[in-house]
Amino acid sequence: MAYVGNIVAFIKFLIENKTEGYNVYNYIDKPDFTMNELVDHVSKVLKKHIPATHFPLWLGMMGGYCFDVLAFLTRKKLTVSSVRVKKFCATTQFDATKVQESGFKAPYTLGEGLARTLEFEFVHDASEGITFKSE
Repeated sequence: MAYVGNIVAFIKFLIENKTEGYNVYNYIDKPDFTMNELVDHVSKVLKKHIPATHFPLWLGMMGGYCFDVLAFLTRKKLTVSSVRVKKFCATTQFDATKVQESGFKAPYTLGEGLARTLEFEFVHDASEGITFKSE
């Protein structure tokens, strides 16, 4: 996960400091959140209680398989499937050591960036703000 403000700052850092060669970076804000930490952080930022009910993986996969069968029988694509359950439960981490070795210091922590994004999208009234349209 990465905060867009940090990505912009990193690109600016590269423009100003890396003038030679071809460099490929995989930008990720570290340290990674676990799913429990992520849900807890979102709950605090939005000031909403998010139930923390945990189910065993086997039960979630059984539910996913049931939805797979239901989708097959109805010939409709459903939002829940065994593949989505598997993806949701998977640990996804990326290597960002090249970014760390570049000397770049992110202006925002991952928690701060997530809080700023959530507040902009869901807390503050953006009806008078800037909107972006794609054509």
